[in-house]
Amino acid sequence: MVRKKAAPARPANNPRPNPSMKCGCPVCLKRHLGDRPPTEEHTGSWEARYTDPSGKDRSKTKPTYDEAIEFLEETRTAMRQRTWIDPARGEITLATWWTLWWPTQTKGELRIEYWTQSQLRDEGMWRNHIAPTFGSVKLFEMAWRETQLWTNALHDENGGPLAASSVTKCFQVLDRMLEDAKRDRRIPFNPAEGVKLPPIKKKHPEDRRPPSYAQLWLIRHKLPEHFHNLLIVAQETGLRFQELAGLRWCNVDFEGRRIHVREVLVEPRGKIKRKTYPKSDAGLRTVPMTGLAARVLRELWAGEPGASCAVSEPKDGLCEDELVFHGRNKVRRGSKVNGGEGEPYRAPLRRSAFWRLWTKAIGDAGVARETVRTVTVQKRDEETGRTRAEKVERTDWWPDFHDTRHAFASRLHARGVPEVITQEILGHERAGEVTWIYTHAAADYAGQVLAALEDGKPGVERKPGRRLRAVPAA
Repeated sequence: MVRKKAAPARPANNPRPNPSMKCGCPVCLKRHLGDRPPTEEHTGSWEARYTDPSGKDRSKTKPTYDEAIEFLEETRTAMRQRTWIDPARGEITLATWWTLWWPTQTKGELRIEYWTQSQLRDEGMWRNHIAPTFGSVKLFEMAWRETQLWTNALHDENGGPLAASSVTKCFQVLDRMLEDAKRDRRIPFNPAEGVKLPPIKKKHPEDRRPPSYAQLWLIRHKLPEHFHNLLIVAQETGLRFQELAGLRWCNVDFEGRRIHVREVLVEPRGKIKRKTYPKSDAGLRTVPMTGLAARVLRELWAGEPGASCAVSEPKDGLCEDELVFHGRNKVRRGSKVNGGEGEPYRAPLRRSAFWRLWTKAIGDAGVARETVRTVTVQKRDEETGRTRAEKVERTDWWPDFHDTRHAFASRLHARGVPEVITQEILGHERAGEVTWIYTHAAADYAGQVLAALEDGKPGVERKPGRRLRAVPAA
């Protein structure tokens, strides 16, 4: 017969009174002698003792006996239901939790050149917007009210630095941190739950319409000549800027008229790095070359005597001579060749440098639309080391270079290419963006209805196209 081990008996004096020099109960008078009037009941605090699941003895002081009893019952119930949380695990700051949490998001990879674009964005949101406000706050001190006020202050309509869509991305980083802290049994609940995010204003269909190829032609002739080929290939293939910047001659198949997207160039914290995989798994794809794109690339290859179609790995460095597109040839500093003039090399494309040329070109072409907004940014004083809020003006420009992808997708839609194929060529994991931004924004529904209404009127020339048909109701 096996006897069950008896559970340890609970102490009879639990909770027990904490001796006080102000109380006149027998326990306090015995511990602290004095001429206080004696009382039968203890008037000080009470110590509630319990043993956690690991066998460690713990205690909690409560101001009254009833509160101490209530705490013991709640604690014992939580231990029986396996919902008890060690209070000490939530006493670390959010910055400390970030150092523990972030490796779980990057799969333990701490080198930024191997992070995805989403991970680079999330790290920037933490560094620029979350850490300055909540980095020194302990997990158990995080509260819903402060989180809601912080979210409101981020919105540019309230003078903050971020648009509504960016506020959502920034909040999602904080929300995931706190939700995972809850899963790690450091806090009992997520204090960010229920926070209301600013609504994202819907754009008018005309504002979402991609630029026409005629507008892209005007822009191209305002760009420096060595970037003309870049824009032509972009509008003929729908490649992203980083995919174009990282395109290498070994991935250009002239015979099959294909471009193999295998890597991109990224700029984590301003330093250019090669990244093996593009934005997502869907980005690893093969894109067909139109006749115009193939002719432009052939001319570019013929005009680059120093270009190389060798196959290298990201660990081999940038290997600028393999890049299809690059900036103007520059000279390495400190090099003493070619009569002391230095060694020329192909500079990789930087988004920031190209953006300045792009905004000037769309302005000179007369197709630009600008929106100026006032935002609040945190600037650090180099002398005192303190940060201060300062209002600055920011300008949003249309069209963006990324809009060439929108124009390319609209062109595919106009040619009758199925949506699923367009999604595959553009490298999208989901077709939602293709459905609305690319397809709907490119459709001139008003023009179709106007043509149908005015068809047959004297003096009105009917444009060739598909007529609207009346469909009988079921």
